[in-house]
Amino acid sequence: MTNELLTSLLHHCSLPTTGSREELLHSTLLAFSGIPYENLTKIIAHAEASEQRWKQTPAEVVQGFIQHGTGGTCFPLTQTLLHFLRTLGYEAAAILADRRYGADTHCAVLIRLTLNAWHLLDPGYMIFSPCQLPAAAMAGSTALTLRYKLPHGEIELRPTLDSSRIELYTARTDAAPRYRLTYKVTPVDESEFNNAWDRSFSWEMMTYPILSVLEGDRHIYFQKNSLIIRSATETIQKTLTPEQLALDLGPRLKIAPRVLTGALKYVKRST
Repeated sequence: MTNELLTSLLHHCSLPTTGSREELLHSTLLAFSGIPYENLTKIIAHAEASEQRWKQTPAEVVQGFIQHGTGGTCFPLTQTLLHFLRTLGYEAAAILADRRYGADTHCAVLIRLTLNAWHLLDPGYMIFSPCQLPAAAMAGSTALTLRYKLPHGEIELRPTLDSSRIELYTARTDAAPRYRLTYKVTPVDESEFNNAWDRSFSWEMMTYPILSVLEGDRHIYFQKNSLIIRSATETIQKTLTPEQLALDLGPRLKIAPRVLTGALKYVKRST
């Protein structure tokens, strides 16, 4: 079942389903880069299903993507990516991260590509190219900061004096790097991961739609009523009502209309 699930995802994305482990890793990450980060399915599940069905399994994430163009929030996406990496035989682990509004409010994946080097992958922040973690910082030094160029922009991984924490910044040529979150790079077990996932259903983000997806070299991000389309060279921002999201952006991103309208229905009820 495990191999069949990965094969079905790769086949759907017209990517090779055979090859070396490294080739399959590349195909898997390329396929995963097309799966949207979205809370629409989470809002619907929270409103309609029992507590036991709130959490998408890897099979549900993949099937939802193939059938309806959906994805998930950082927790199911991380769990699914972790599942595939381990399927390919890689040592991989889940980690949690702190954002400005709370501890353990984000998660990501570590993968060991060489004996002594862990690399970061973060489907929630559209990081699908393995980024080696920087070594711990020395007092007064930022020399160990690592910058990575992604299709839609650049990021910085900044070490801290606490070797278990690394800060993520998004970087632009026309502005100072912007702090986003702090990864806690000590792997967490399934219980810790699920406890953080459980708490996520009470966050404010459950009261408005969020959608984030890569489209070629552009990053499309929608939150509340703000649409941002960012590439390495420009940023376009405009106001888009949730109704316009359903009518215009949804079809462009191949998300089933019933998912968009269903989530918007429950969002309106909660406001």
